[in-house]
Amino acid sequence: MLARKRRSITGKSAVKHTPAIKPSKARKVIRRYHVLLQKRRAICKLLGIPVAENDEVLNERQIARYVTDAGLQEQYRLGADMAHPDEKVERELLKIQKMRESPLLVQMLGYVMAEINGPRGLQNYQAASTVGQTASRGGDTSRQLVPWLREAGTPADARALEIGALSAANCISTCGLLRTVVRIDLHSNDSTAIEEQDFMLRPLPQADADAFDLISCSLVLNFVPTPLARGEMLLRFRSFLRGPRPLLFIVLPLPCMENSRYMNSEYFCNMMTALGYNCLYQRSAKKLIYFLFASRTGMPAPYPLKYTRKHQLADGPAMNNFSITLPALSSPRI
Repeated sequence: MLARKRRSITGKSAVKHTPAIKPSKARKVIRRYHVLLQKRRAICKLLGIPVAENDEVLNERQIARYVTDAGLQEQYRLGADMAHPDEKVERELLKIQKMRESPLLVQMLGYVMAEINGPRGLQNYQAASTVGQTASRGGDTSRQLVPWLREAGTPADARALEIGALSAANCISTCGLLRTVVRIDLHSNDSTAIEEQDFMLRPLPQADADAFDLISCSLVLNFVPTPLARGEMLLRFRSFLRGPRPLLFIVLPLPCMENSRYMNSEYFCNMMTALGYNCLYQRSAKKLIYFLFASRTGMPAPYPLKYTRKHQLADGPAMNNFSITLPALSSPRI
């Protein structure tokens, strides 16, 4: 006889059940969603359509306005009505940067937007992301952070900011080492526990009470669209930290450090040193690499000019182009 799910006195399920998605499928869904966002960004750039990072309503409105003004509604509808995935269209998307014909670009845009907004889009992505964070799937990257926090020590009233939060039941939230955990994500799947917000648009702290002793940035930097935008994010972290020894936890896919032409863990740690951080702990796992940095007191000296551009550190046919560059400064640099 099948066991019945427990229900509370109100008749609601006592436990929130998440879909049973295998980790491999969850990763595939997440990769697909981010590929769609990248393709949309590329198409919109070619067409001159501004794209907001965390406002899908605005994006749809701006795209609709362009399509209407250009008289390309039929081309957009044609792309939106295509089967997903369509092998021919998928091949065309790989060559999107070479396209210059607006009607074809609009057709590709209709195809991409239909999937982003359809059942295989945002909701599927959020479900896969949440499953990837569950302890039963081994996807909670903050499990590595907690023992490091115990060794490094945290203030009794420690506040943490979790960027890219997917669950309020992960280790960082339940370890008992932090008095407050503020969770934000571009696309919140739990409005009661996770604020929908772009970190780059979050207001700067106006008082010490609004700042944080720890920032967790897990699997976020790799989805920031450009090397410079990643560097700007690294720079912004410092404005949100407080105390004599605040901490910064960063998790990246291992290939970003071990299979990139322009980045490796030594170069990354040297860049972070130039930004005023010391690397306390570093660990490479099967697919991820973890870093815990401590921010040094005082303002860091201007960072060296070399970090404002890419440098080839290695090369190979199967290597990726992940990189981080810092914005140029007007003050002299070493």
